[in-house]
Parts: sequence; structure tokens; C-alpha cells
Amino acid sequence: MPIRRLIVKPLWLASAALLLTVTASVAAPQRIEGFYRFGHEVNTVCTGEPELCYWLVDTAPELRAKLRQLVYGLAPYTPVCVRLEAELSAQKADGFGLDYDGSIRVLELIGGCDAVAAAAPVMLENLQHRRWILHSIDGVELDDFARAAGFDNTASPARVPDLDFADQGFVSGNTGCNQFQGQARVVDNSLILGQLGTTAMMCDGFAGELELQLQLLYRNPLAIAFDGTELILVAVGTELRYTLRDWVQ
Repeated sequence: MPIRRLIVKPLWLASAALLLTVTASVAAPQRIEGFYRFGHEVNTVCTGEPELCYWLVDTAPELRAKLRQLVYGLAPYTPVCVRLEAELSAQKADGFGLDYDGSIRVLELIGGCDAVAAAAPVMLENLQHRRWILHSIDGVELDDFARAAGFDNTASPARVPDLDFADQGFVSGNTGCNQFQGQARVVDNSLILGQLGTTAMMCDGFAGELELQLQLLYRNPLAIAFDGTELILVAVGTELRYTLRDWVQ
């Protein structure tokens, strides 16, 4: 009976092969120029020759907000030329991402292309003399957000949270419970609220929970996307959407 030899590879060789496989599957960051498109079931960057289109994945909410700002006011699916630092992958994302050539993780929005002007930065003057009311958190309207948080149908706060910007950076508003006021400034398309003075009412239920969340978010720089009638603020992974609702004289 022939003797079969059992060949055992050293453990370090197996580990090295695994490391090479994993390393090869990770896309290295690169600077690219391409066209960003956004609309119903579309959130992509197309680049290269021939052109390949990649579905947006694993991108920080602040960067997503900045990309959305570039296409505000344009018809859905209008391509906008952008320069990015990103990781491209041939691995397709789930859902709508299966229809595209791969996925893209944006690490930095460098700006618009030389041939296309970048979107004008948001200035504090764009917000002044306007009142903005909160209508959704992470895409969920306040009534539904209250129910998702375990509160009943009557849980919506008596006051709708708002932001009211006046001259010289003065901002006032409410959190669904207490009134506040203070100073605001805009730096690199981020809204920064200074220390806010507030009233001190006790609020139960959803109004109290909502106030705690907003107070936490307002302590951070909030990335801005703005199209004249809707204001989007993003901080620590949470998106707040406000609608323009000026006071009626």
C-alpha cells in the first residue's frame, strides 16, 4: 500500500495568504473627479472612462449633507461635477446599490470641478430674519418619531421646536419644551450655537425626551444643507430637517 505524505503548511504561510486576500479586498483611498446624482432610488457617483457608477455607502452624515447641498434647487438626478477623496469598491451594496457597478465611501468633499462652480457656501445671512420649524428627525416626522420612541399618539409636544435667526447672529427658539436664546455663527458650512440661555420648565413625556436630544445636538457643530425653503442640520449621526415658517404679522 503506497504511503501518502501529509503536507502541512507552516501557520505563518497560511496567515500571510489570508492577510494578502484581505488587503487586496480593501480599496485604497484615492482622489477622483466624477458626477454626483441624487434622486428617488439614486445616490451615486459616476467616474472614469468608460464611466462606472458607484452607490454611496458608509459615508459620514456630515459629508452626505454637503453632497446634498450641491444638488439642492436642481431637478432630481441632475449630475453635478465634484472632486472627492474616496474609496471605490467593486463590491455592490445591497438594495438599490445592486443596480450599479460597485460602491463608494466618500472621505472628503474637496470641491466642485474646475469647469463647474462649486455650490455657494451657506452664510449666516442666508438664515437671518427667518423662522425654521423642525418637521423630521432622521427622515421620520415628529408624530411617527414619538411613536417609535414608545410614546402614544398624543405625545407630540405642545410647541413645535424651532430656530429663529435675527441680526448679528442672535438666535432664539424652543426645544418643544423650553425657550432658549444665544449667539450663532457659521464656519465652513457648519452652524455653531454658542452657550444658550434657557427657561427652566419641567416637561414630561416626549417633549422632555425631545428636548434632551436637541440640547445634546446643539452643543455640536451642525453641518448645514440649505435650499431656501428647507434647512438640514446634521450632527453626531442625526439629521434634523426644518421647514421655513415665518411668523405671520
